[in-house]
Amino acid sequence: MKKYWLILLLLLCCALAIPAKANADVGPKPSLKVIVKNPPKCEYYLDLLVDYESKYSYENVKRDEVKYPDMYDMLKNYRGNGWRPALVTGTKVPLFGNLEGIRKGEEMVHEFSYVGVPDKFKVIIVTEDKDIIVSKNAVERKTFRSTAYFDCNTRRLSQDSVVLAYIVQFIVTCTATLIIEGLVLILFGFNIKQNWKPFLLINVFTQLMFTASVFKVMYTSGVIAALLTYVPFELLILAVEATLFSKYLVQHSKQRRIAYAITANIISFVLGIMAMIRF
Repeated sequence: MKKYWLILLLLLCCALAIPAKANADVGPKPSLKVIVKNPPKCEYYLDLLVDYESKYSYENVKRDEVKYPDMYDMLKNYRGNGWRPALVTGTKVPLFGNLEGIRKGEEMVHEFSYVGVPDKFKVIIVTEDKDIIVSKNAVERKTFRSTAYFDCNTRRLSQDSVVLAYIVQFIVTCTATLIIEGLVLILFGFNIKQNWKPFLLINVFTQLMFTASVFKVMYTSGVIAALLTYVPFELLILAVEATLFSKYLVQHSKQRRIAYAITANIISFVLGIMAMIRF
């Protein structure tokens, strides 16, 4: 068994040797990407509309910082049924963003971040031709890092499907887990042909549990909250897999099956933490 623990030690050393990015402002912050379909042909500014008033607002974009003061003034003066532009009129807490977008193909992309990203918002566009385009509807952010789509022709605002995000996340994490833990299974001397069924079913079951809990927290509350959930939940998964693998794997002793489950989960845990930090 010494060679298996040596393999584990080497893998952990390699994982921990990769430096994690550190910031003075600890922890990831909410973000919002707005993708504009059928954008104006001329120059324009885009801002988020919020429906609250704040006496002590953070001024996120100042007039002397922009290229087109006239468009800035149009935004600054806009009020529509209680809605006002967030970047130019201020937010309760800081909001990072730019009134100008970045062109990607036929679409324009606008990114907003930091703690001032609103939970509920509309979109406003003002053009150099003095047109004002406002979304007909407001949306509420469904995830910590959200993407919204604004069609200038229909003036409709929409978001990605959260269900689709969970499905994609499950496919990615489950595939990675099967590869990692499959390699560890082979290193522990288990025959894949004889053990593929319990190996596959047990991992799919635990990954469904994982996606439904940890990644739900990450999408709605952020990486820090997910990390706090990840540790106790990983201990639960380790206990479940150790119990099931010791019972349903064939070949070798019960002790080796349990040792495999512990080793595979430790490696998956370390690599999972690293992936979440870089998310």
